[in-house]
Amino acid sequence: MKKGMHKPNPRTWARSGLTQIMGDLEAEIMECVWELGTVSVKDVHQCLLERREIAYTTVMTVMGRLAAKGLLMSRPVGRAYLYEAAAKREDFCAGVVRDFMSGVLANADKAVLAQFVDSVTEHDVEQLDLLAQIIEEKRRERSSSV
Repeated sequence: MKKGMHKPNPRTWARSGLTQIMGDLEAEIMECVWELGTVSVKDVHQCLLERREIAYTTVMTVMGRLAAKGLLMSRPVGRAYLYEAAAKREDFCAGVVRDFMSGVLANADKAVLAQFVDSVTEHDVEQLDLLAQIIEEKRRERSSSV
């Protein structure tokens, strides 16, 4: 390994879904919020207790951080706060993918694009057909707007 390069962490390879872009607990909290809608810390704490032991104050702290990051919106109600997701799950994930792909594919060559297609095919061959359909739709949109 070259000097200055970091050794890959095998634990991060196993991460999937939202946990690739946020912490495990943040992802679990966001999933609870998306599932339940407008929630209190107590609601999310109860949701998480169905999966694992966790302190109420930990949930409160992480939800405050998610609000500070703009992922949750909060409003005071009496002495507590109600929270809701700043975006629907699908919109949030689409935005993450858009931002990531824009950066990665900005100057992509054939090898990078081929690896992208290989990774799509690796997960689900039907996704390759869906990708081809999306590409064709985009081609039609471009030709009709020119």
